[in-house]
Amino acid sequence: MKAKLVDIELMERLAELTSAAADYCYQCGTCTGSCPFNLLNPSTLNPRKIVRSAQLGLMYEDPSLWYCSTCGLCEAKCPWSIKIPDVVRGYRQIASEKRKTPSKFEEILWMIYEDGTAFPGSSTERAAWTEGLNIKDASKQKVQVLLYAGCAVSFDKRLQKIARSLSSVLSIAGVDFGILGREERCCGDVVYNIGEDAFLEELTTENIKRFNKSGAEAIITISPHSAHMFKKIYPKYGLQIPAFHYIEFLNELIENGKLKMDKPVDGEVTIHDPCYLGRYLKIYEEPRKILSTIPGLKIVEMNDVKENAVCCGSGGGRHFLEIHGERLSHYRVMQAAETGASIVVAPCPFCIQNFEDSVKTKRLSLNVKDVVELVNQSLGGVV
Repeated sequence: MKAKLVDIELMERLAELTSAAADYCYQCGTCTGSCPFNLLNPSTLNPRKIVRSAQLGLMYEDPSLWYCSTCGLCEAKCPWSIKIPDVVRGYRQIASEKRKTPSKFEEILWMIYEDGTAFPGSSTERAAWTEGLNIKDASKQKVQVLLYAGCAVSFDKRLQKIARSLSSVLSIAGVDFGILGREERCCGDVVYNIGEDAFLEELTTENIKRFNKSGAEAIITISPHSAHMFKKIYPKYGLQIPAFHYIEFLNELIENGKLKMDKPVDGEVTIHDPCYLGRYLKIYEEPRKILSTIPGLKIVEMNDVKENAVCCGSGGGRHFLEIHGERLSHYRVMQAAETGASIVVAPCPFCIQNFEDSVKTKRLSLNVKDVVELVNQSLGGVV
């Protein structure tokens, strides 16, 4: 076997891209042992090997680099809290620079570049979900709050119900909000996770201009992935408007007495903590607080909640890839079913899509809902 040579330049480049995230790893293997995809599909994804390669200055070109959902469970379990997803992204950035990304991602990047979305649909159809709701067009008039719907929600019929529910709730609360409609573009989450930095800078810069033009004092998102981008990544490119996931925003409205749910919604619900809402943004208690204010609802927790929650499988760009093996969403809905709850709640569009598919595949008697759909139901709002 030919020995691999240590590449000092690669080592230094990875340290620069990841803020030397791998330096403190002592190879205990906890990351690989806790990786949910590896647990369900043994020997498919080895985070320890990825981190060790970075320590040694070795190029990591195994296809499994793209299997990672960047869910962050490995980091949560790591004794040193090493940012392993950052190491994964570092290698992806280098792969992108060398034009060695999977062909599907090349296609996705071109779709975003040409029409602002990686999802089937045209930018001209982005506001179709607003029909009959009389929502302001923030590309043409000033608004206090900019509602960023996101690509998945804009083009998926099921997910559009979440946007309509949120719009109804905001209207009931008297919030002055609007959307960018046709002017809205991809938030860049998949671009960020692919590692295409040059395009990410172009995309974020243009989006920030659109946000600023709206005059908004706050941005709220439906997807935790978009919230993470606007909260953590966009400020590096100049965004100064504060951003919130809608869960944070609704929780504040409720605490300030601007929303009061009074119609009972009977049943037991179990709550899934999306990776980017939980481990990335540390938003765990707010969904539970909101649901606890709805009359008739009883919360029952499943195994592996909050920082230990198991990923649905869509993060890190995996949503767009065909990855064979046991699906994470199958495992998670089975955990939900074990609670005896009739509803599994997931405040993330990707989780909703995956769980609904898995519920059908596993033939489970579970309804899949977003938090805001239950809030709107209790308020008697429009859908």
